[in-house]
Amino acid sequence: MRKRTAWIIGAAVAVAALGGASVAAASVNPFDDDTTGNGGTQQPLNQTDRDKAVDAAMAKVGPGQVTEVERGDDAGSSYEVEIRKSDGSEVEVNIGPNFQVLNQSAED
Repeated sequence: MRKRTAWIIGAAVAVAALGGASVAAASVNPFDDDTTGNGGTQQPLNQTDRDKAVDAAMAKVGPGQVTEVERGDDAGSSYEVEIRKSDGSEVEVNIGPNFQVLNQSAED
């Protein structure tokens, strides 16, 4: 009986540990990809800059669902906002340092 109780307690501890890891992973912002192509990291966006970039992109593209917001990796682009439009197409909008729309392109 003692082995069974110990095994059940061990399983419960393992489940609790995995559940905590899942909660931590879920708290990461899905709209911000702070990794770069070379394995480094970018400075995370603050909420104010993220909101301004999204507002500028949405004003240009129209209604849709924001799927990602990140620092720009194109020349002159400070921010990139990806939007899924109601027809299912995806658009990437490049935003300049003063939150002006530089360009937009279809996302592959």
